[in-house]
Amino acid sequence: MTESVAETPLRSRRVTGWSLLLWGLAGALALCQAIIWYGPETPALAVLEQFALQLGIMALLTVLLALALRRWARVILLAVLTATLSWPAFAPRGEAAVVTEPARLKVLSANLWHSAASHDRTIEALLATDADIIGLIEATPAWRPALAPLYAKYPYRIDCFDLDPECQTALLSKLPIVKPMTGRVWKATPIVAGGELLWNGRPITVLATHWFRALVRSDESAWGAHDAERSAYLAEGLPASRQAGQAGLLAKFLDREAPGDLIVMGDLNSAPWSRVQSAFRAKTGLDNQAGWAASWPTFLPWPLPLPIDHVLARGHLVVTKFEAGPRTDSDHFPVIAEIGWRD
Repeated sequence: MTESVAETPLRSRRVTGWSLLLWGLAGALALCQAIIWYGPETPALAVLEQFALQLGIMALLTVLLALALRRWARVILLAVLTATLSWPAFAPRGEAAVVTEPARLKVLSANLWHSAASHDRTIEALLATDADIIGLIEATPAWRPALAPLYAKYPYRIDCFDLDPECQTALLSKLPIVKPMTGRVWKATPIVAGGELLWNGRPITVLATHWFRALVRSDESAWGAHDAERSAYLAEGLPASRQAGQAGLLAKFLDREAPGDLIVMGDLNSAPWSRVQSAFRAKTGLDNQAGWAASWPTFLPWPLPLPIDHVLARGHLVVTKFEAGPRTDSDHFPVIAEIGWRD
C-alpha cells in the first residue's frame, strides 16, 4: 500500500510534465504558423516558411504524443497545425501537362560545393547520368581542372570564369549553343550561364543560375542597393532579402531577353513554396509540375533536407520527371529532370 501511494504522485508528476511539454510544443508550432501567415519582411523570420515540411512532421509527431496521453483538445489543435503547416509542401499542383512528342531532354543541375574535399565521385556520378545538358554551380577555381572529363563528353559549354572572378556557374551541353548568354544579369546579380540551343530543330533557352541564401538581407550585400524595387517586380510583401532582389531582377531579365521556351536550373536556395520562389514562378510562368526533391544538406536524414535545387520550364517545355541524383562529393544532391514538348 505504501509503495502504491508513493508511486501515484510520481506518475501524476510525469503525466503533468508530458502535458506541459505538449502545450509548449503546440504553442511553439502555433507561433511558427502565425509568423508564416503574417509574412514578415525580416529574412530571419521569413526563413521559417522554408521549413513547412519539417514543421508539419514535428506537429504530426506531437499529435501522436497527445493521442498517447489522451489529451483530445491538443490532438485537435495539433492535427490542424499538422495540416496547415505541411499544406504548402503537398498542395495540389493541378493536372500534368499533356506531352505531345515522345522525345525527352535530360537536364541535370549540380552544386559542386566550394568546400568539397575531393572531385572523383562527383565527376563519375555526373558522367554516369548521361544527361544532355548539365548546369554547374560553385565551380570554383579548385574544381575546374577536375572538369576535364566532362568537357570531353560535352563539346559545347559556356561560362564566365575568365570574365568575372565571382563567376562559378557553367552550362555543359551535347547540343550546340547557338546564342550564348552568360555573366551578370544587367551588371548585377545573379550570374547566369547558358543560352539558346537547338533541340529537335527548335530553339530553346537554357540557363543555370545561383541565388543568395534566404537569410542574407539586402543591406548585407554590395549588390543590394536596388533590391526593394527589383523584388517589387514580382509581388508586394516579399522578404527584404538579397534573394528576393535577385529573383525580381532575373524575372525581369527573362521576360525581356528570353521570352520563349525556357529552362532555368540551379541552386535557388529556396523551397518551391516560399514566397520568393512562388512569386518568381507566377511572374515568369516557369514551373515544375513533376514536383520537388530534397537536395540539401546530404548529411541529414529525410525529412530534414530542403528542396532548394530546381529545374523549371515554361512555354512548350514541361518537366515530366524530377528526382534527386546520386550522392557525390558535394553537400547537395544533384537534381535530374526530364523535359518534354507540349503543343
